[in-house]
Amino acid sequence: MYGQENSKQKTEQLVIYDRDGEVLPFELDKNSLEDYKNDDAYDYREYEEQANWWTNFKNWLGRLWDDFWQWLVGDYDPGSFLGIVIRILPYLLIASVIIFLVWLFIKLNPGSRILGGQKSAQVFFTEEEEIIKTKNIKELIEKAVQNNDYRLAVRYYYLLVLQSLSEKQLIDYEFDKTNSDYIKELKKTDLSQGFQKATTLYDYIWYGNFDVTQENFNKAQHTFKDLERLVSEQL
Repeated sequence: MYGQENSKQKTEQLVIYDRDGEVLPFELDKNSLEDYKNDDAYDYREYEEQANWWTNFKNWLGRLWDDFWQWLVGDYDPGSFLGIVIRILPYLLIASVIIFLVWLFIKLNPGSRILGGQKSAQVFFTEEEEIIKTKNIKELIEKAVQNNDYRLAVRYYYLLVLQSLSEKQLIDYEFDKTNSDYIKELKKTDLSQGFQKATTLYDYIWYGNFDVTQENFNKAQHTFKDLERLVSEQL
């Protein structure tokens, strides 16, 4: 009993009132009050977002997403690691889709096709294909002979034969075909033997990678000119 009274005395505090000073109420003039009302920093009202098709769509997606995970894993704590992953997963999926679309756009590069037209495709030609489809090969032969580059001249002669055969539609020229493929296409024509001889000569000189003298070139030139003449006579 004594302990309780002692504790009560300790907790009670003496309140002293100031009765000598003049107490005045706090007042605000009307202009200051209007300033506070117009200051957004003092606007503590809570505004609800007006419902529209976009907010309704987002809310519907949110409910659909939550229902899916409720069905998949059951109840989960939003503050847990799983809850955090579920919350950020939609943003990761959206970012992945955007990255994929950007990559696909760069890969397809439709702008260059529209602006460049057919000329842009020339960039993708192999060297051999570009020569056959776009160059005057006879001029290239003359230039190589003038420079005494007979090995290169033999290469141009062979490409000239392929160009002529393609223009006559005697072969279906494709850059990834081999010389053996063209020999098979000409197998039933009277050009087969001459083309095989020219191919053997070309492979020996070009891929043999040795110096070609003018005498060697003159012999090879005779073979290619005979074949070119036969090709030109084809209907």
